[in-house]
Amino acid sequence: MIDTTTSSTATTVASSSLRDTLPVGAPASMIISLHSMDDYTQVKAAWEDLELRLANVPLTCSWLWTSTWLANYSNVVRPVFAIGTIDGTVRAVCLISEVRHKLLRLFPIRSLYLGTAGEPHGHSVCVEYNEVLTEDTCREPFLAALQQLLSSRKDWDQFVLSGVDEANSRDLIPPPRSGITEASVRSRESRYFDLKGCRESGAEVLEHLGKSTRSNLKRRVKQLDPVEVEWAESLDQARDIYRELVELHQARWQAVGEPGAFASPRFDQFQRQLIEQGFKQRAVVLTRIRSAGETIGCLYLLNDRNRLLDYVSGFASFEQVSSPGLVSHFLCMNEALLRGYDAYDFLVGDKRHKENLGKSSNQLQWISCERKRLAFTVRDQLRQLKQLMIRTPKAGQND
Repeated sequence: MIDTTTSSTATTVASSSLRDTLPVGAPASMIISLHSMDDYTQVKAAWEDLELRLANVPLTCSWLWTSTWLANYSNVVRPVFAIGTIDGTVRAVCLISEVRHKLLRLFPIRSLYLGTAGEPHGHSVCVEYNEVLTEDTCREPFLAALQQLLSSRKDWDQFVLSGVDEANSRDLIPPPRSGITEASVRSRESRYFDLKGCRESGAEVLEHLGKSTRSNLKRRVKQLDPVEVEWAESLDQARDIYRELVELHQARWQAVGEPGAFASPRFDQFQRQLIEQGFKQRAVVLTRIRSAGETIGCLYLLNDRNRLLDYVSGFASFEQVSSPGLVSHFLCMNEALLRGYDAYDFLVGDKRHKENLGKSSNQLQWISCERKRLAFTVRDQLRQLKQLMIRTPKAGQND
C-alpha cells in the first residue's frame, strides 16, 4: 500500500518536480500523494488493487493501457502519479504527464497533461475518452483535492485535458485561481452505432441506417459476395491481422504524401505491446474482411467497457475495391452485434463512413487551461495579427 500522511490537509510527495501541501479547505477525508517513476512498483500495486475493486474500468485509465504507454513514452515525458486515499485505502488514481517545451521556439513552457498525453508531435497514441480511475463516490472529493493542489502550484504554465467526455469535463478543470483561465475548448463529435439498442429492437444493423447507405451497402456487399469476416481468436491470428493492417495503412497514407501513423516506431511498439498484453483480456479486437481471397480491410478496435472503439485501420485502395472502409466497418458491426457488444464507436475524425454508420454521438473535448504568461500573450497577439491580415484586402484587390 502507498504510504500517506495522517493529516487530512497534507500531501505525501515522492516526486521531485511537484512538491507542496494541499491548501486549507481540501476535502477533509481525502489525502493525495504524488509519486514519480521511482515508486513504480508501489503505484502498480495500488492501481491494480483499485481496478480489482471497481466495475467497468475505462480502458484509457486502466493499468494495461497506462503501463503500456509508460513503457514507450516515459522517457519523453515526466510521469507523476496522483494517489487519493481515504482512511488508508486507495480510492482514486490518475497519471499526470509533465512536458517541457518552447512556445514559438523562444519561450520555455511547462505543461501538465491529464493521462496518457503530451507525447511529441507525430508519435501520439491520441487518447480519447480520457478519464481518472476512481470509486464513484470518491470522484468529486478526489478531483476537488487535485484541482486545489494544481491551483496552489506556481511552477506550471498550462494544464491540458485531451479527449475527455464533455459530460465529465467540468469536474476536471482547475478552478479560476492563481490566474488560471480556460484558454481554449475544442469539441469534436465521436459518432457511434448503438448495438445494444439495435439488438433489443430485434432488427439488423442495416435496418437502422439511412436509405442511401442501405442501398449502397447492399450493392457493394453483393459485388464482393462471398465475403469473409475473420475475427481474431488467437494471439497469432491477431498478430497476423495487425501486420497486414500496418502494410495497408502505410500504403494508403504514403500514396497521398503522408507518413502514416506507423511511421512512428514508438506508436507501432505501443500497439504491438498492447496487443500482446491485452488480447487475452479482450481489451483489443482485430478483424480482417476478405473477398475471393483478397483483403478488403483490417480493423483494430479497443474494447472499452463493452464498447468497441474504431482505433486504427488499413484498407485496400479505392482502385481495388469501392468503399472498402464503409463495407469493412458494416460487416464488422454485424459481427459485433452477434457477439454481444453494446456500441461501435468511430471516435473523432471526419470520414464519410462515420457519418453514414454512426447514428448517435458523444462530444469529446480538448481543453487547455493556462496561466497569465508573456508567452501566451505574444502567441495570442500574433494570432490576432494573422487573422487581421487574412481579413484585410490586399492593395488594389478591389480596384
